[in-house]
Amino acid sequence: MAASFGEQLRLAREARGITLRHISDQTHIPIRYLEAIESDDYKPLPGGIFNRSFIKSYAKQIGFDEKEAIEGYLRTAREQGEPDEVATTPYKSHVYTDGGTRSPLVTLLLTVVILAVLSLGVYAAVHWYQRREAARSGSNTQPANTQGTQPANPTVNQNSTTTQTMPAAEFRNISITARDKVYVSWVVDNARKLGGFIGPDKAAAGPFSPKERLLIRYDKADAPLLEITIDGRPIKKVPDDTTQVEITKDNYEEFLR
Repeated sequence: MAASFGEQLRLAREARGITLRHISDQTHIPIRYLEAIESDDYKPLPGGIFNRSFIKSYAKQIGFDEKEAIEGYLRTAREQGEPDEVATTPYKSHVYTDGGTRSPLVTLLLTVVILAVLSLGVYAAVHWYQRREAARSGSNTQPANTQGTQPANPTVNQNSTTTQTMPAAEFRNISITARDKVYVSWVVDNARKLGGFIGPDKAAAGPFSPKERLLIRYDKADAPLLEITIDGRPIKKVPDDTTQVEITKDNYEEFLR
């Protein structure tokens, strides 16, 4: 019986005396992902372009032909009914072109118009932000006592310290950090799924400022290592009974209680 694709990789690795730990150290791919590749089990992997990258890096480490490795992976994935998440449709520009040579004057005018629109958008955003901050500062300012009158309640101690409450967090600036090297992926609103490795010696994922939702996926075993902050405030706990957490503008306050 012919060896499966994963078995071919494992046999090639063992023939060269290379351990999975060595490949993991060289490629920064977790050992559990490498074991899944050799077992032809792609469900634990993040999917799409990341799977292809893992296969190519693995093949390179053991001297296996990278093109043949990708073909073997795609063939096995199709046999298992696993979808290939990598988009095969070429990117289409949303800028109108007529297929001919555009006049330099037209190009200059378009550039000026685009820059003007962008500048107007930036100005409007800055103006809105300044007005909001001014309104917030005004609401927190107490009116001065210009008449020299005593407070209505004479029993209140004038020197007592007013208790200040922490302002409510806003649904923005969501960051993901980890105490050890782990792999996470995320989807901001309806954008395409992205991901990468984070850890103590790597930059945090984010900050993200979604309009509607942020979907974070991870391995359940890595949940205790993760910390998610919303507007600088950590959530209660990263769920370890599932492989993902969805934070929306309607439920983010529940994570902070």
